Amino acid sequence: MYYIGDILWQLFYLALLVLLVVMVVKVFRFFIKHMTKMHHLENKVDKLNEQLKKKDD
Repeated sequence: MYYIGDILWQLFYLALLVLLVVMVVKVFRFFIKHMTKMHHLENKVDKLNEQLKKKDD
């Protein structure tokens, strides 16, 4: 016979584990999205700098 407390603790730990995994995935996706945005902005800055150099010439 299992005690109710043991079952509740197992469910609690399982819920914590699932929550942890979900948070890690969200943070990972956020960083990927953020990094691609930063890369995109860097590309725009490079293009603007090239245009300014061409205007100077």
